[in-house]
Amino acid sequence: MSIALVITDRPSDELAHLLRQMLPDVTIQQWPDITEPETVTLAVLWQHPPGITNNYPNLKAVTSLGAGMDHIIADKAIGDRYQQWRIMTPSLQQRMAQYVLAYVLRDWRNLTAYEQQQQDQKWQVLETDATPTVGFLGLGALGEFVADRCLDLGFKTVAWTRQQKHPKHPCFHGQSGLKKVCQSSDYLVVLVPLNRDTQAIINNKTLSWCQPHTMLINVGRGGHVNEDDLIKSLDKGVIRQAVLDVFVTEPLPDDHAFWRHPKVILSPHISARSDDNQTAAVIVDYYRGLTQMLD
Repeated sequence: MSIALVITDRPSDELAHLLRQMLPDVTIQQWPDITEPETVTLAVLWQHPPGITNNYPNLKAVTSLGAGMDHIIADKAIGDRYQQWRIMTPSLQQRMAQYVLAYVLRDWRNLTAYEQQQQDQKWQVLETDATPTVGFLGLGALGEFVADRCLDLGFKTVAWTRQQKHPKHPCFHGQSGLKKVCQSSDYLVVLVPLNRDTQAIINNKTLSWCQPHTMLINVGRGGHVNEDDLIKSLDKGVIRQAVLDVFVTEPLPDDHAFWRHPKVILSPHISARSDDNQTAAVIVDYYRGLTQMLD
């Protein structure tokens, strides 16, 4: 039996090295050099070529490299043929919280404005006694962790979920709940799973529910945002700013309007990446559990 790392958007050498140390008797194969496809029982998938699992006749389970499962759900070759897992580590949660809060805090505490005031030799206090609300579309393992950290820093929180109730974060559901969260949020964080119900959930309609001072932070998937609608809303002042870490097409094309838009801050899908050591440990646990089931 072997493990296949089908990870196409980044080097997997360090992860493979750690797995070989932790599982010295197991063959670790790295895409595209899967030379023994018939031995693969567990595949670690990220940005994988759709249908690639058909090449592994003895595959029993797949795991996403991260928290997102949309690439696995979208692959019709996978369906319900295999056990399906994802990798959620403390480092992934922490890095997501760091990313979101870095932009919220920089904006709320007027740090950019103070840097400009320094250049202008201007002494002016911009603080207020208001308490901003950070709204979350999605309150899963990542969203809940980030929302908890927002509470720790004194922010208010609201969340749009399917049915979930939460003891700390007020939750709203359905179309009316989505409108409520959009209307209530000074910072609107997209962390909901991508599916047919959430595809392009950020569009002209939902953006029109937001306040003109709202900052959108999309750390979910590019497909959550209708990019043309967002650009138009930014141009018209429907919302104030957008922080985007994910896009419909990645890498972002050179001619995309987001590169040059004055109200867009972007990053290359780096908001939350797991530590290789923690990721390897989870994969090892999955593999050992799978082996026990097959014995």
